[in-house]
Amino acid sequence: MSEYIDYDMRRAYCSTTISKTSSLLNKPCYNLNEPRDRSKALMDLKDRIGASIDFAFKDKSCLQDDEFLYRFLFAKKLNVDEAFQLLINYHNYRTKNPEVFDNISTMTETVQLCLKDGFPGVLSERDRRGRKVLVYFASNWNHTSYSLMSVYKATIITLDKLLEDKQNQANGFVVIVDWTNFTFRQSSHLNPKILKLMIEGLEDCYPVRFKGIHFVGQSWYVEAALILIKTTLKEKTRKKIRMHGTNLSTLHESVAKDILPTELGGDGPALNNENWYNTLMESMKAHENFDNIINGNY
Repeated sequence: MSEYIDYDMRRAYCSTTISKTSSLLNKPCYNLNEPRDRSKALMDLKDRIGASIDFAFKDKSCLQDDEFLYRFLFAKKLNVDEAFQLLINYHNYRTKNPEVFDNISTMTETVQLCLKDGFPGVLSERDRRGRKVLVYFASNWNHTSYSLMSVYKATIITLDKLLEDKQNQANGFVVIVDWTNFTFRQSSHLNPKILKLMIEGLEDCYPVRFKGIHFVGQSWYVEAALILIKTTLKEKTRKKIRMHGTNLSTLHESVAKDILPTELGGDGPALNNENWYNTLMESMKAHENFDNIINGNY
């Protein structure tokens, strides 16, 4: 069993870096671990939204949903300015790309196929820093049955469910993509337009913290494509990406073997792709409005 740092993470986060010459000197510095600070940051964000004339906030209904707003605050470690901008990006992205969010549902056949094939899989144990780990075995992709867009939708649904837990909001996520046996024919179906859409959404517009992105088993043609994609990413994101190839020992330096499935050289059993699918289906039964939340118009 792995040891991990619990929700309070035993460390204080300060949301604003202040220099002597900064114009931010008079802005509050909130501590993520203090409930009172979280409440104050939430009120500040609501004030910003209420006073905003930005078209993204023409509908102010999100002011009534504290849990929704906390996602953006936690994603930016209670930096209200950055959370406010992320919320604007999120609304603009949804407006500009309705094909991503229209009718997005766990009940869609192609989304269910993705989830059953492990796109994504979610490990049951957290890593030693309390982060949830998402795993993709790329060779499982049946591109004749569902598109990259469906994989993206299944990922958004998964993240929405996991973000219901504040520990996940605070600690963030680790992503592992295993490219072993991913064929050249499969790679030809990696639609550049959809890849760009995914990168834009997950890097700049979605309230989620990716703390590490690990690629293993990549062939030469996959690595060439990944290197090209990396050039389009922000430096902060590029620094989180590690390419391990067939050297799983370097992966284990970042993610302990005791929580990893045997396919990744771990001590655990083989990953059951349907475990997470079943979890989502049970959630649907317990919370009939889950899909409505994802399709919400905040």
